[in-house]
Amino acid sequence: MFVAGGLYREVCETPFWDREFGSGVRAAAAISKLSPGTKLYTYRSSHRGEAIDYLNHLGVEVISERRDTDIAFAYFHPLSNPLISPEIRPVQPSLTVTGENVLRFGFLEGSAVVRAKRAIYDPQGVNTLAPFEANGSSATELALVLNEAELFQYSGVSDTTTGASLLLSQGKANVVIVKCGVRGALVVQPDNNHEIPPYLSNRIFKIGTGDIFSAVFSYAWAEQGMAAATSAEIASMAVSFYCDAEELPLPALAKISRIPLRGIVPTHVILRGSTQTLGRRYSLEEARHCLRLLGVTVQAPDLDGQRPDKLNGSTTILILSDGFVLEEISEMVSEYPTALRFVILDEEQRFAPWESVVVKKDFTTALYVSAWPTNVGDVI
Repeated sequence: MFVAGGLYREVCETPFWDREFGSGVRAAAAISKLSPGTKLYTYRSSHRGEAIDYLNHLGVEVISERRDTDIAFAYFHPLSNPLISPEIRPVQPSLTVTGENVLRFGFLEGSAVVRAKRAIYDPQGVNTLAPFEANGSSATELALVLNEAELFQYSGVSDTTTGASLLLSQGKANVVIVKCGVRGALVVQPDNNHEIPPYLSNRIFKIGTGDIFSAVFSYAWAEQGMAAATSAEIASMAVSFYCDAEELPLPALAKISRIPLRGIVPTHVILRGSTQTLGRRYSLEEARHCLRLLGVTVQAPDLDGQRPDKLNGSTTILILSDGFVLEEISEMVSEYPTALRFVILDEEQRFAPWESVVVKKDFTTALYVSAWPTNVGDVI
């Protein structure tokens, strides 16, 4: 498998993360055991370094063009918008990648002109979203892997299925895979659509999960010749495995067994928390913002002073525990006897789960669990 993608430093404040990865490095590392002879085409600022040495150790050949400076993504938490440094980056000459099967990511500092039998294009929303063929790339078969925002920009249509179908009808791709975050993914082909569920993991570290998905989908669909829906389902399971194990390279895909999350999709989250300090209020505001980005309706009575709407069968309760004792949290839980699920963010690890109450110590994980599909009685 040939991969064209970025080599960037990634820094996160909480939970702490400081590694040289980027889309290309992570994808190549993920499938390096599955696809011996994997090559990465990228830009780099030094001849060696953490990422290149790491890939060479895995047997991945790195073909690179020099750029003038390092590029870093800095996150406060994995769901925050990253600060990218430097802000102004010289545009480098395009890379040329010719191969049987090629996964192409978007770059910050350049582009990759791909010629392949089977190509997969994941633009990752960098810079202006350019169509695959805009730089002269060509492929006999093309799969587009896009999140919903990228799909809307790529197609000009704000409905997921309609936008993906339009790209197919225009000959822009043979298959479109739409990553839908907490709701899994949607595979759209000319003759059918397939909904791919998310899979259970005990922890969500969002940085790089899209890279894993695209890498595994590419390997299964392009190199192994599997059906697009099957490939996307395996990719979704691999993301779940990676979130829990943080293990690269990935093991044989047949060894990855995960639990699908199906059932009621929460469309409404009631968010509770203390506003007694600036930090606690900021956490509530940030949680509300991020939940909305995940596609759910949020009510935060402690912020807006309004009583929540009447609960329905798809309402979950998320409580940020900072500033509360157990008795206060138990009282809040008892206010919503018909809620689908209760989730407590407990960064200090003061509480244990009980009955239908899920306790998570990580901000991103707590938000994802609040918005995941669920069946009554599921254990998360």
